[in-house]
Amino acid sequence: MSELESRAGEAAAIAQAYSNYAEGLDSKNGPRVRRCFADEIYLDYGPMIDPGGSPDQPRAADDWMKMLQGVINGFDVTRHTITNHRFSFDGDSITCRAYLIADHVIFADPEVPIAGPEDVATVIGEYTNTYRRDSDGWKIHRSRLVIHYSTGNGDLFVTAAQRVAEQQRG
Repeated sequence: MSELESRAGEAAAIAQAYSNYAEGLDSKNGPRVRRCFADEIYLDYGPMIDPGGSPDQPRAADDWMKMLQGVINGFDVTRHTITNHRFSFDGDSITCRAYLIADHVIFADPEVPIAGPEDVATVIGEYTNTYRRDSDGWKIHRSRLVIHYSTGNGDLFVTAAQRVAEQQRG
């Protein structure tokens, strides 16, 4: 029996954790996304996504959530698809690599949910997350996102952040 077969329940829990993360982002459910992370995390999302972050320095997950929501919540629709989970086990931690395809949409007219090429930015990449179990289940302790390529209107990320800032001003 392989280690993956003997730890199938844990692997299923990690795959579900990725799904919880994606669904939380797409439904703009901040508490659901936050529950995916340990209180202190290491992130390596590159300078495009996290220009001030250092992958070698821990940060508070609550701070990361504010930054993440400061962009994601400005889109009309997002769809994160995370697939092809590959696991490695190391004592009390599990690392899982998974592919990402994420569409980010701002409709020209929010009343008409038709998106043209100028209304969508798609990110294709790969997550490598290391999970540790705590009293509430498996939590992301370390997360790395490598973007393989993007298509569409990358300026939508700036527009989304501006929309959130305007909403917060009132």
